[in-house]
Amino acid sequence: MKNKKLFIVAVLAVILLLAVESYIYFNFSKFQKSPTHISFILTGDNLDNWDSMMAGAEDAAEDENCVVDFINCPVEYGVSGEIDSLNGALADGADIILISSIDYNAIKAYVDENDLEDKVFYVKNGIFGDSKNSVMTDDYELGIEFAKYITDNVNAKRLVLVTQTEDVNTLSQVNGIMENLTGMGIEVDYRKLSKNETKLNQSMYNLGQSGLYNGYITLDLATLTAACEAKSKLNKDLSIFSISSNIEAVYYMDAGIVNGLLFKDDYSMGYLAVKKALKSDLITADGFDTKLYYILDKNMIHTEEMEKILFPFVK
Repeated sequence: MKNKKLFIVAVLAVILLLAVESYIYFNFSKFQKSPTHISFILTGDNLDNWDSMMAGAEDAAEDENCVVDFINCPVEYGVSGEIDSLNGALADGADIILISSIDYNAIKAYVDENDLEDKVFYVKNGIFGDSKNSVMTDDYELGIEFAKYITDNVNAKRLVLVTQTEDVNTLSQVNGIMENLTGMGIEVDYRKLSKNETKLNQSMYNLGQSGLYNGYITLDLATLTAACEAKSKLNKDLSIFSISSNIEAVYYMDAGIVNGLLFKDDYSMGYLAVKKALKSDLITADGFDTKLYYILDKNMIHTEEMEKILFPFVK
């Protein structure tokens, strides 16, 4: 009798266990929180320029229950292409949109008019402090700091400041640099140059050959490359200072061609953008400078701290 009771209890226990396992199996999706879907819109004709920012976003997503996909919007499509990409991502189920816009003012106006402020975060391109949903540098303050660095590291009476693009970021940099260099006794001429490579290279060569300038200040990779080529062809002692977030700029400095580099930390911007969008407590994690930029000379490139920032793909 006792054995029969034990057998019945054992059978009931097995049935109960199977019932619990079946319930968990068929309802597993209900217990599992759906991952947050983030779409990251990047405008540009070459996604290689966004490699570091994309790597930062992907690394942040690995720490969270989150999926990030990247949407490339060609430059020729302009802000209307970004708006189409934004609406398409939301229609496809994106919970959050991150965007590095070619026209911050226009995209923000659209977002505000359509009550999308809680879904859209601005990364890198835009006006610092204009939106709580943003991760970007203070470009005016950045220009001031770089101007101070330049005056401390060059013996120059006149420099030429060049860029291919005039957006809210570069114009803020221009104002910060020019106001402070002029106040420190260095004349600065500003030039917006052609996006045609042949015309750009010729313009940079002519500026260097003119004898009017002691060097260049460049605000993008194309003008930096043209300045380095002009310096090489002219074989003149021309200083080159640059603001960039491209690894090619670091290589130019390592080769001794560039005298000073202000490097924007795209990796950390991508990482922090995802963390901020997810309201993570890790957005102040050690290792990320709140200014998100660094002023470098050749001796700083290969320090342990800077190698982690400049070469995030090297494990």
